Amino acid sequence: MLNSRQIAAERLLISILQRSGAFKPSDGIIIKLTACTYVEMLKLQEYCNERGTTYEVMNNSGDLYSKHRPEHQQLTEARSKLMQLLKELGATPAARKKVESEPQVIDPLLELLNMK
Repeated sequence: MLNSRQIAAERLLISILQRSGAFKPSDGIIIKLTACTYVEMLKLQEYCNERGTTYEVMNNSGDLYSKHRPEHQQLTEARSKLMQLLKELGATPAARKKVESEPQVIDPLLELLNMK
């Protein structure tokens, strides 16, 4: 069950894909996964914006050192995953360019059947 932010992201993604001509109803599951990943990435970005990407830890000798927050690593992974999903959907500039530049394969049988 998607929450309200995930539903809004799903609708936005469907709208973007429809306008670009890349929307296919059969992509429903990957669209939901992409929407959920997008919302997860936004939450992690908000968290890192508020708290920073590192925190201080004291070692056994009393010295302080900085350590990366696990949420920052999760954010990096969510961004990568989101980009992969967007590429799969044809929703990145590179993916759209590839689709536009692929030559149309002409099926001789279809050509013959379409002749009148």
